[in-house]
Amino acid sequence: MAFYQFALPSERLGFPVDMCAHLPEGEGNMRVLWLLHGANSDCTEWFTQTPLQRYLERRRLAAITVSVFNGFYVNMQYGAAYADYLEQEWIASVRRLFPCLPSEREKNFLAGASMGGFGAMRLAVNRPDLFSKVGSFAGSIEMPTIVERYQRGIQPGGEDFEWAFGTYENLVNNSNDVIYMARQCVRDRRMPQVYLVCGREDFGYALNLIARDDLRLSGADVRWRECGGIHSYDCWDPELPLFLDWLEEKEVGE
Repeated sequence: MAFYQFALPSERLGFPVDMCAHLPEGEGNMRVLWLLHGANSDCTEWFTQTPLQRYLERRRLAAITVSVFNGFYVNMQYGAAYADYLEQEWIASVRRLFPCLPSEREKNFLAGASMGGFGAMRLAVNRPDLFSKVGSFAGSIEMPTIVERYQRGIQPGGEDFEWAFGTYENLVNNSNDVIYMARQCVRDRRMPQVYLVCGREDFGYALNLIARDDLRLSGADVRWRECGGIHSYDCWDPELPLFLDWLEEKEVGE
């Protein structure tokens, strides 16, 4: 196994982007998991907060992470155009650096935790051609409701919401609205399979139940996992090997 921490220049963003990569040794039959971090963190999160590298030791699965800080993986109202970067540049730039990474949709997966759960779902439904499976660990998938509650003073949050999204209207019936985009993916028969994890004591548990139901009502194939615990990797870490096992399950017809 090899581990790299590096930065790649971005034409769209105009600055270098920090990343980490875990690559299995040898060639052939490799798959890749693209991972997104939560708020107030960076690309090292998955490798410092979980034993991810140990979980990957006997798997032919690469893992790639990227830093967007508190950019919510969108084209920020007051900040960087992270959505354009992720959808159009990130993966291609990493593949140029590591040509061993597969390009086939069925061999590419995506996941994120908390803010990164929203980012993973958003990226998956905007670029369903790139990923066959997507996972969210207590993700803020129902972001329109979260921001609306924050603006009414009944949801914790901060100015990051305003910097990223501006107004509530920028979150509904457009590319930032995960459920809205999921319906279109289902209609076009390109919706990735979904894996959702949330702790029962998580402050976002109720909204994750709503996200699960909304995605299922849209026609998405959703696997739901809940466990005891709060909004932290202490809760999500035991679920991570199960998620990795799910990634290795073959789809019908694969």
